[in-house]
Amino acid sequence: MRRRKRPIWLLVGGFFSLAIFLYILISLSPDFSFSIFNFSFTMPPLFFLLIFTSLFFLFSFLLSNFRRGIFIGLFVSTYLLLRFLDLTHIFFLIMLLILFITLELFFNYKK
Repeated sequence: MRRRKRPIWLLVGGFFSLAIFLYILISLSPDFSFSIFNFSFTMPPLFFLLIFTSLFFLFSFLLSNFRRGIFIGLFVSTYLLLRFLDLTHIFFLIMLLILFITLELFFNYKK
């Protein structure tokens, strides 16, 4: 059985997005906003985007599977978004876990 080669660019992308995430987390305040071409951006969407990309790249490299990297990144980002929106009941975590396990089983199923 032949082992799949892990693309090194996934590891580089993961560490790069993690470095940007940590820099923004440490140096900027949560209410900081910036504008590009008359569009104003705040920090929370950028926070969730960077946490997703860093988890996606790192877990895609570790598991050698893009789909599982996307699922883990979406799971953590969605859970943090629910916490951000103050939906902290354990039921939401269980429902989210059931949803992502179901999606994994659905895409893993081969006829």
